[in-house]
Amino acid sequence: MGKYTIQLRTICDLFGRQEVESWFTNYNLENYLLPSQIQTINKNPLWTKQKLAEKIVDHYFMREIGLETPALFKHYAKVTMQEIMGRYLPIIYTNAIEYDPLVNVDFTETFEREINGNAVGNVSNESSGEGSSNSSSDNTASGLGVNSDTPQGQINKQNILQGKYASKTNADETESHIEDETNTQTSSSSSTDSTSQTETTESSTLHKKGNDGSLTTVQNLIKQFRDIISSTDEKIINELNSLFMGIY
Repeated sequence: MGKYTIQLRTICDLFGRQEVESWFTNYNLENYLLPSQIQTINKNPLWTKQKLAEKIVDHYFMREIGLETPALFKHYAKVTMQEIMGRYLPIIYTNAIEYDPLVNVDFTETFEREINGNAVGNVSNESSGEGSSNSSSDNTASGLGVNSDTPQGQINKQNILQGKYASKTNADETESHIEDETNTQTSSSSSTDSTSQTETTESSTLHKKGNDGSLTTVQNLIKQFRDIISSTDEKIINELNSLFMGIY
């Protein structure tokens, strides 16, 4: 044991183990992470500030502090933790995210298409007609009756009409004229207008998840996952070695 220093267990006896552990938790997660990232870490109970502090005290419990007084050790324990946690808290957040290490493809594509259409129709129908008809007729009728006591003599119509060479005559002559004229005119029209509008929306979604085998094999994915989740606590503890004596 050094002459001018003491072991960490002695400091725990003087100040209490809980107080010494609080020296290694004197940093705020809000200074390094977003609220959503802090929430992710708090959901995962595998890592907490208190668990890390307990590991640090247990690891260096029998080691001599590398500073002259416990007050100096307390100050540099706080400063050193704030410096190194700025680098390791993002890694701790990454380890707290839940995911399937064997899945290297997980994306969703959505396609949408809109179709708009307008149709306008106009139908017009118009018809007209005009007709005329004329008719006329002439009718002439005549009748002649002759009674002669001297049938041997020849007589013509003109002589008969003059009353010659006949004992008795009877003549009748009529004439008629009929004319008919008819005019007919008709017209009709019709019109029809129609308008229609259609809207169609097509949507399709493509979701791919799994291991496409194009980037790496399942074995390599497992190995990479193990390297990622390697304990950061051990690395943090080793970086605190400068707070303790190098000879033990």
